[in-house]
Amino acid sequence: VVEGAPRGEEFTFDGLTHCTIGRAHDCDIRLPVGIGQLEVSRHHCLVEIEPPSARVRDLGSLNGTYVNGVKIGQRPRWQPAEDADPGPAADHELHDGDEIRIGFNVLRVEMTSVAEPAEDFTASAYVV
Repeated sequence: VVEGAPRGEEFTFDGLTHCTIGRAHDCDIRLPVGIGQLEVSRHHCLVEIEPPSARVRDLGSLNGTYVNGVKIGQRPRWQPAEDADPGPAADHELHDGDEIRIGFNVLRVEMTSVAEPAEDFTASAYVV
């Protein structure tokens, strides 16, 4: 995390992972609730790591999810979260160095790959 209350925290995921980010207790990456943090939805976005690629998907958040400053999804204010259908525009491929902004929090994506001696390929994605 490069900006926001959990600044400096690092989250590492190896292999196939679906990681929910938001302020709810059941999120894999839980962003703090407090003054200036209510722009983060309970279940704001989902990072899908399927080596060697990774994607982020807005989950119908009220204030939107941004990748490198570009909004990739947001539901209308009149629509309840459970009725939101963010559509295909809410799904965005991630690359090494991309930044995901959720409210005032910015998470930088670091993707690495390691070739095993037996020529097997494994990949990891880090959201920091």
